[in-house]
Amino acid sequence: MGKTLRDHLFDTIRELGKSGLKTFKDKLNNFQPKEGYNPIRWGELENADAVEITRLLVSYYKEDYAVEVAGKVLEDMDEKKLAHNLFQATGKGVADPTLGKHKPGLSSDEDSDSDLLRRLQALKDDSNVTEPQNDVMAPALETPQ
Repeated sequence: MGKTLRDHLFDTIRELGKSGLKTFKDKLNNFQPKEGYNPIRWGELENADAVEITRLLVSYYKEDYAVEVAGKVLEDMDEKKLAHNLFQATGKGVADPTLGKHKPGLSSDEDSDSDLLRRLQALKDDSNVTEPQNDVMAPALETPQ
């Protein structure tokens, strides 16, 4: 049986470690969810461990939006790689680990293809750039008579 969204969410939060978990809770407490959702109260987050934070995320935001919220919080923490892995594992969007931009609704393949095309175009553009030529000529040496 494959992992559920909740499993992936828990695994990701657990990877933060003690210090990262503290930062995650602080950022999550200050996160402004989209209309129709309430922020998680600090009283519930303050002493929560990874299991409890996962439960809170899912109970406040349902599984799909909980993954998006967790990913955005991770990106805000500069944990772009963890966010990327979460989005990739759940198929709920793709995060660019270098830029930290969440692209909801794109599959990994679509993002990879567009990223590859962008990189190839950049390489092509770079290869057309030539080095400036030095127009200064060295003075000719005079031969003694």
